[in-house]
Amino acid sequence: MTLKDEQAEMLEERGWWHRAARRWLDVLDLTVDDSVREAIIRRREHCLNMSVKIAPDQRRRDNRKLYKQQLRYSDGY
Repeated sequence: MTLKDEQAEMLEERGWWHRAARRWLDVLDLTVDDSVREAIIRRREHCLNMSVKIAPDQRRRDNRKLYKQQLRYSDGY
């Protein structure tokens, strides 16, 4: 059993925990295997727990920093 969703993992890496939790919910809807569903539920709960631990000011600061980095290194998109 390998639990893998590129979009959800990318959202987790960026620290967008609520969006990642929502994506894991979409993946859960597409899954029929019970053991995989349990793993997805645990992963989603982890995302929700992480979203509570970060203060809004810190989140805003980190997102602003990431946005500026992306603008600096973008290819004009």
